[in-house]
Amino acid sequence: MKILIVSQYYYPEQFQINDIAPKLVKRGHEVTVLCGLPNYPKGVLFKGFDDKKSTEIKEKEYFEQTGVCVIHVNQVLRGRNPLRLVMNYFTFACNSKKEVYMLPSDFDVVFCYQLSPITSMYAAMEYKKLYGTPILFYTLDLWPVSAESILKSEKNPLMLPVTRMSQKLYQSADRILVTSRPFIDYIERVNGVERERMGYLPQHAGDTMLEMNLLKEVENGCADFMFAGNLGKGQRIDVIISAAAELGNRTDYKVHIVGDGSMREMLEKMVKEKGLERNVVFYGNQKRDDMPSFYKKADALLITLRGNNEVGNTMPGKLQMYMTTGKPIFGSINGAANEVIKEAKCGACVQAGDYKGLAELMRTYIEEPEKYKDCGYNARHYFKEHFTLEHYMNELEHELQVLCDKRH
Repeated sequence: MKILIVSQYYYPEQFQINDIAPKLVKRGHEVTVLCGLPNYPKGVLFKGFDDKKSTEIKEKEYFEQTGVCVIHVNQVLRGRNPLRLVMNYFTFACNSKKEVYMLPSDFDVVFCYQLSPITSMYAAMEYKKLYGTPILFYTLDLWPVSAESILKSEKNPLMLPVTRMSQKLYQSADRILVTSRPFIDYIERVNGVERERMGYLPQHAGDTMLEMNLLKEVENGCADFMFAGNLGKGQRIDVIISAAAELGNRTDYKVHIVGDGSMREMLEKMVKEKGLERNVVFYGNQKRDDMPSFYKKADALLITLRGNNEVGNTMPGKLQMYMTTGKPIFGSINGAANEVIKEAKCGACVQAGDYKGLAELMRTYIEEPEKYKDCGYNARHYFKEHFTLEHYMNELEHELQVLCDKRH
């Protein structure tokens, strides 16, 4: 197959599409990626993309390494304020749509790696209008509900045009794959897409830690819990800190928070206000290669997410990564992630926002860790059955091939 991938974000920005595109090439397909100039998450261009010539050199180097042809279109950089972010969304949508007219007409299928914003998918719709090429949406971020966090309220009058735009884009897809089953209900109800046109394909995760021994090197007589990932508003790390406050200043537990994000300063202030400096430790961002050494500090892992709308029903890719470590997982989370943790028997869950329930799970682990002794094994076993890159690629390739065959 000759495949056009549309994604506003691509290498060297860190998203899983970076694994998927080269893997499609290795499976014998011709792959072109249409994306924006890399500047996520800091809003600053990555080194080597500062002018047309240097960008072309980077694209050539990447093609020689992976076989993936990458086309970067210009866009306003994200910056650090809402206006710049909206301009970033708008300029990529416009410029990628124009770039479509410069592309060959013989792509067999368009694969949309749909993160936020959904406006990034306009180029795919334009290509379909021109050549009748079928579109496969892989929906990782749900619209229009995701726009609520940008517009501050579902009652904002701008939500109506955003909803209509989302409906138009989703309905342009020939097939939609979702990362969480609850997305299917929402897309059918709000965007008017028939259930028959949708399917479930959870994200894969890297398996580099799957066979590692990440048990503590030295037992310290303390239950060490860890959260690793983005410290944003949606991740609700405040629930973890509130749970720690419920446990109090006990000396038999610690919470390690690895990562950075917009809420870090507020969270650190919250820890100080609650007098939890000895129990909650922040490490900031860490290199991916260094993460195994951090997971070795942990006895159990924590996962939280907001639960006030359909976005809270998603299954964060963090869950799959956690499962490869072979540690029990405790969550305050709804939807698909809650279901998977229970189905895999790899830990325990309470509803999103339930800090008292999370504190009780942590207390049980502190006092009765043997109760969860099989959870790490169960997590890795479930991962091998459902979340490897190979499993993901088999399903994705099949879906792309079906669309291609129908067209021809």
